[in-house]
Amino acid sequence: MIVALKFLETEMAMMLQGFTAVDRPPNHASGSRFDHHRDLRLDIDNMSYEELLALGERIGTVSTGLSEDSISKCLNGTAYCLPVQMQDEDNCAICLDTYREADQVGTLKTCSHHYHSSCIRKWLSMKNSCPICKASALVDEAKDDL
Repeated sequence: MIVALKFLETEMAMMLQGFTAVDRPPNHASGSRFDHHRDLRLDIDNMSYEELLALGERIGTVSTGLSEDSISKCLNGTAYCLPVQMQDEDNCAICLDTYREADQVGTLKTCSHHYHSSCIRKWLSMKNSCPICKASALVDEAKDDL
């Protein structure tokens, strides 16, 4: 308790004298509420659109999508057939459009969720997961062989 009070007194004295977290020695008490790395962080909330574009170019992107060959391995393609007794309209969860007779539908092999074939192909080219349940669309084949 006494150590904590001493620490707070030191913090207050430093603040009153105009010192900041950067001015402290590196072995200063680790329980400080000050952000020692504030100057290293980017404030993206106050960046302009152009600055954000430039930042994106500097950082780059990481592709989590699948190749066209991998997409073909994890999809079953069929033509949509309208059920005889339509209870609910069936919609693609990606584009939210209602399926129409003979629409090409792609069904993920891992979870059996279905989408318009063009919608799910575009989705999988950007992300290796089901849009509904987030299950991996392409299971690692090396694990399956074990």
